[in-house]
Amino acid sequence: LSLPRRPFLSYDEDTKVSTLRIVVFGSDRISGKVARAYSDLRLKESTCPSLTRYFKLQFFYVPVKRSCLAPSTPLMHHPSPCLGDTQLRAQVSDPTLAGTESTTNDISHYLGMLDPWYERNVLGLMNLPMDVLCQSAKPEAEPQEDSQEQLPILADMILYYCRFATRPVLLQLYQTELTFIGGEKMTEVFIHSLELGHSAATRAIKASGPGSKRLGIDGDREAIPLTLQIAYSKTAVSGRSHWNDVEKVCTSVNLTKACKKYEELASKTECLNLTMTEVVKRQNSKSKKSFNQQISVSQIKVDKVQIIGVQSSFAVCLDQDEQKILQSVTRCEISVCYKPRDRDPFALRRSPLPAQDPSEFHSLLCLPIATFSGALP
Repeated sequence: LSLPRRPFLSYDEDTKVSTLRIVVFGSDRISGKVARAYSDLRLKESTCPSLTRYFKLQFFYVPVKRSCLAPSTPLMHHPSPCLGDTQLRAQVSDPTLAGTESTTNDISHYLGMLDPWYERNVLGLMNLPMDVLCQSAKPEAEPQEDSQEQLPILADMILYYCRFATRPVLLQLYQTELTFIGGEKMTEVFIHSLELGHSAATRAIKASGPGSKRLGIDGDREAIPLTLQIAYSKTAVSGRSHWNDVEKVCTSVNLTKACKKYEELASKTECLNLTMTEVVKRQNSKSKKSFNQQISVSQIKVDKVQIIGVQSSFAVCLDQDEQKILQSVTRCEISVCYKPRDRDPFALRRSPLPAQDPSEFHSLLCLPIATFSGALP
């Protein structure tokens, strides 16, 4: 039987005693941290369920973009407008903050395309100044019916969102199996993006603090290219996998969740955008620095990818997280992430699936984000 790829039935609808609401503030970098924590929790709960047995988890996502002055500070902690010019210049020139504003909010825009209320009320917060968000929802001139203090607009919206948003949007998690130079292997989880090569190394340099000035940051023209063996499975309407195996000289290979266009929501196949920055012609001269004269950028929709360094290693960054950059990787395999196998013997006994090969029927692991409209039918 052909199973649908879109994970509409992967959410647990079991009635629990209580609901545990988790409110997440941040960009796609923070959503990646939450996704990895959720994956670790599901793995632990599969062996010894203690939390999910009694609580139904609900996640609520409020996007936050980093400030241009203090990128590492969330929206709730903007510098006061009364700061002097000297203090503002000190914040801008701080090398620990420079260049870290290159984070996106694609996940929140994806939720906004599915839920008009989320797009109007939650996404709109990113464009409002702090003095407006801290104002009361009701004018002070109106007589208050009770003596309780009126909540600010931000707190009132979040309270309404957490009380009445009950339909989950299921965000597919992906896993990458990494092999290092010494032969060690590691499996990591990401939800939005995976950066490989020069783009990951550049992010690591920017996050190195004072060392970023000494190391310097080169563009793709000056980047050292990597010879990579890339095998990918292109997505097709029919659902059949079509594998391509190529060898390319690239500076960077990036994978991002395909969730930027509305027509991508109707697709039954969960896909990733594979972007390859290929060096077509390279100048090698004794008198001049090596220079990438011609660079070609191509993008393909895929669902599985395997990347192998040909006598070279590379860096890998998950979900734009400066703390999740892995060095000396020689092999990288990316695919969708599945729920861990339930170790409970009573659950296995209740399962209607055949016991001889249960691995073929694993549900896809998704991070459920509560909205009002929910996923498309």
